[in-house]
Amino acid sequence: MNPTQKQPTTPGALADLAPADTLRCAARYLEIHGWIKGTYYSNQGGTFPPACAVGAIGMAAHGRLLAVPAERGPGARDCARALDYLTDYLTDLGIITCGDDWNTTPVDTFGWNDRDDQTAEQVITTLRAAADNYDWSHATAEQLETYAEHEYANESLPTREGFLAWIGAR
Repeated sequence: MNPTQKQPTTPGALADLAPADTLRCAARYLEIHGWIKGTYYSNQGGTFPPACAVGAIGMAAHGRLLAVPAERGPGARDCARALDYLTDYLTDLGIITCGDDWNTTPVDTFGWNDRDDQTAEQVITTLRAAADNYDWSHATAEQLETYAEHEYANESLPTREGFLAWIGAR
């Protein structure tokens, strides 16, 4: 692109979201607008319809409906990063796995979302747990040190849960 041409911009609220941010926003989206199975978005919901977990991640990353949210649009990178992290998180827990003919475990986040025994509460809780896990595993040494100093100054011991609350309050 020629430097004299207008450069594309991403709105400030959507710029460079960490996967944890996108996952938490997706969880909140599902709380507000509803959760579904079988498709990204309900055809009954207007501008902000009920969505599956992947559709909610797409809404969190893009701020609007897109047919394939992880592949197109201004938030495709953020959507794909959050979806990849969620997939890794679910795989690490053994909730999804590489399937074979004898295995009934879901093989991807779509199958996980659409399980017969899945509930909206479970999906929302898992999205938030994955976000917390991301924050914990990607914390910088400086963040951990600052948090620990804060706790010791208040005569408390640092904990994972305390760190997550502390980072969320900042």
